[in-house]
Amino acid sequence: MSAASDLLEREGELAQLGALLEAVREGAGRFALVEGGAGIGKTRLLAAAREQGQEAGLEVLHARGGELEREFPFGIVRQLFEPGLAGPSEAGRDEILSGAAALAAPLFGGDYLADDRSREAESGFATLHGLFWLTANLAARRPLLLAVDDLHWADKPSLRWLAYLVRRLEGLPVLVVACLRPAEAGGEDRLLAELVADPDVFVVRPPPLSEAAVTVLVRATLSPEAEAGFCAACYAATGGNPLLVRELITALAAQGVPPTADQAARVREAGPEGVERSVRLRLSRLPDEAGLLARAVAVFGDDVELEDAAALAALEREAAADAAAALGRAGILRSELPLAFAHPVVRAAVYGGLKPAERGRDHARAAQILAERGAAGEQVAAQLLQTSPKGDGSALATLREAAAQALAQGAADNAVAYLRRALAEPPPAEQRADVLHELGSAERLILEAAASGHLREALLLTASPQRRGWIALELGRMLFWSEGGGEEAIDVFEKAIGELAEDDSDLRQRLEAGLLTIALEDPALYARAAGRLERLRATPPDSTLGGRILLAALAYHDARVGASLASCVRRAERALAGGPLYGHEAGMGWCHVGFVLVDADRFDAARDVYDAALADARARGSVFAFALASLLRGSAAYLRGALADAEADLLLSIEACESHGLAAGLPTPFAYLADTLMERGDLDGAAVALARVASGEEPPETVHLISFRTSRARLRILQGRTREGLAELLELGRRFEAIGGRNPAVYAWRSQAALALLELGEREEARRLASEEVELAREWGAPRALGKTLRTAGLVEGGKTGLALLREAVDVLEASPAALERARALTELGAALRRANRRTEAREPLRRGLELAHSCGAKPLVERAHTELLASGARPRRLVLSGVDALTPSERRVAAMAGDGMTNRDIAQALFVTPRTVEAHLSSVYRKLEISARSQLPDALAEPAEAEGETEATPLTTR
Repeated sequence: MSAASDLLEREGELAQLGALLEAVREGAGRFALVEGGAGIGKTRLLAAAREQGQEAGLEVLHARGGELEREFPFGIVRQLFEPGLAGPSEAGRDEILSGAAALAAPLFGGDYLADDRSREAESGFATLHGLFWLTANLAARRPLLLAVDDLHWADKPSLRWLAYLVRRLEGLPVLVVACLRPAEAGGEDRLLAELVADPDVFVVRPPPLSEAAVTVLVRATLSPEAEAGFCAACYAATGGNPLLVRELITALAAQGVPPTADQAARVREAGPEGVERSVRLRLSRLPDEAGLLARAVAVFGDDVELEDAAALAALEREAAADAAAALGRAGILRSELPLAFAHPVVRAAVYGGLKPAERGRDHARAAQILAERGAAGEQVAAQLLQTSPKGDGSALATLREAAAQALAQGAADNAVAYLRRALAEPPPAEQRADVLHELGSAERLILEAAASGHLREALLLTASPQRRGWIALELGRMLFWSEGGGEEAIDVFEKAIGELAEDDSDLRQRLEAGLLTIALEDPALYARAAGRLERLRATPPDSTLGGRILLAALAYHDARVGASLASCVRRAERALAGGPLYGHEAGMGWCHVGFVLVDADRFDAARDVYDAALADARARGSVFAFALASLLRGSAAYLRGALADAEADLLLSIEACESHGLAAGLPTPFAYLADTLMERGDLDGAAVALARVASGEEPPETVHLISFRTSRARLRILQGRTREGLAELLELGRRFEAIGGRNPAVYAWRSQAALALLELGEREEARRLASEEVELAREWGAPRALGKTLRTAGLVEGGKTGLALLREAVDVLEASPAALERARALTELGAALRRANRRTEAREPLRRGLELAHSCGAKPLVERAHTELLASGARPRRLVLSGVDALTPSERRVAAMAGDGMTNRDIAQALFVTPRTVEAHLSSVYRKLEISARSQLPDALAEPAEAEGETEATPLTTR
């Protein structure tokens, strides 16, 4: 079959690929899927794309999926990148794996720790992030073409990486061309279906050969005199599938069928099944050694070492080499090493000829051969997956070791497959609990429903109290966070604590902290934790990590109930003093410390905690930790009044959540973004943010309930649905009190409800709630919470009493870093003075409130203060956004990092975005700031400190 005739039907598809190649040469990343049935031109198109890529000067990397290789984690990735990493010098390899790309190094020979549970828990995201930057580093040297054949047989981790890559190709000179069968695209594999449906993917569907093209092929290959009826029968029998046409012609030639119209019946008899018959016919005409070798290669899969195939076929190397040459001449194997079939359909024909008992025996022998050669554990395990269980201790050890390595590399799907096969072996009684624990832990990472059952069984079978404690810690966390099973989780923790020896303080305190974290968020469980709190205070936590985690949990609880501010802060600081309190092992420790510091108005200290957690998340490549730390830093910035910073951090958190499927489990950033947008005057944007979490549905009863529903209540009030918003606030207030909540610094539901009641004309109830919250805030003593409650009480009381309360609010907030709350108090004081006809006295607080509101970016408050100033007789200058104020929050964040000397690649890696995103932001920054060089950024970004809420800004002039 000539390439020219095959491409008669392919000119349009080749032109499409050529256009994509040209776009990539100009720096635009593209992803193309060539979708077609077996042999319908897709492989030939891929080969043509590779040729065009090489001619265009691209670096071309190639991989091919294999039916047996689907259980080999990152098999496609390794095929693509390992040759390039093996060739460079040590310095060249270090360059390719520099920056965030180092996170992918374990895939290519890096060490891993089988017992490093923290690495396992986060390595999936870390590896994907590292592989993206490995691709970017290679593309920075030379435009890149990644060609993948038989994508329908790709392993899941590689598919997950391709799905991750396709959303980040813009701006990278990378073209990905992958071939797959259309039947697979609509099958059970969700990742493949998502790739095919992705709007950024170009799908090329080469049509089958036409009857005229089949006629050309038959006459060129079989006989120039082939009659039209015979050629038409060949087309009808194959449907124009080039592979089937080729195999049919080969079979007809081998059988000596004349190409005449009266032989059409024999052609139809051959039909699509002709491939299998043709392969078997060709094998029958070769020496026996060729058949043995072909079956051995079929068992191993593609890219088989000659020595391995020879060993399985029981052939000497020379005889195996001769057999391989004969198979190559017959078109069954490729005529090159390592050994591989000419086409997967040919392999299927050979493999299908093996009886089930033969397959199992041969796969077991193949696993033994690979193990003796020292092959990678995953290769051996892939063979063992095809065998029947028989209680083999060596197979069990291999499967468990392969699972540990897969977990360390972020391939939890493969680890689960290995461990399920290990459980079926089965393991001896003394190892069963360990295998169940490993399996449940791996299943937890991919949200498999079976995880809790396996962990429960592991817990039941484990005798050691300490080992039971570690399993319980994992099971309890999973039950609560993944399944909402808070009561069962508490039972698990309590039992494990009761079994531990007194001297095992670290684990005991981790379990106690885990129990408290769950019980403190659920009214139904809070009573069960109340008694434990007193016992825990009687024996203060020690300096172990578990002790410091528990200390942080106690500080958070006490802050929430409104205990002594000084004692809560001391506990939080002690928890930090013993070393890092972030990372997988620290659980919620660093979050609890941050909550206490924010509630105490220690915003700078809280920001230090969140910055450290962010740095750790970037180093580990943990997207969940990055999203959580960005969320908390953004929420602290919101409370401080730095709305642009808050929006930037919250958008980063949301982007990380949505691009990695975490949004459903972490809805809080959407709530805080909605709050920020409301302060900026964008009610429509706030509604959209909340709808992205729960569109028309009631949010689930989780620890995120209060923040989400509070934001929704506030939005409803601003939309004029005051009664609805008030009802939700009152319900949430009751829930907050049911978990011991009293401190308005944590949740000021009374002041929000009081203002809604005032709007509805229910002043007495509003006065009662406002008065209660003032007293609670005085007990706590932090300026932000007290100033807010005093402002609310002042508005509710009105008259001279109200003015006195508003003045006190301004005084309390004078030294507070909570700039937005100070702006509100100043504006309300000025408005109250103006309503009391003390217009001259009103102007100063209104001017200051206007300046602060403007520096915070609080547009509605700016307009309110501006309107009140006009009513007081002043003529304030209308504030217009320009310069730094015109930057979006994301632009400000990127500009600040660039001004600090970070490169575009450094910024992109730190923010988990693409280099093109950074470039786009900086281009917009330069235009808005009217600068032309990076060196000008520090001066252009310089602002009065008031924008950060620390000192008073320069007054605006009036006229």
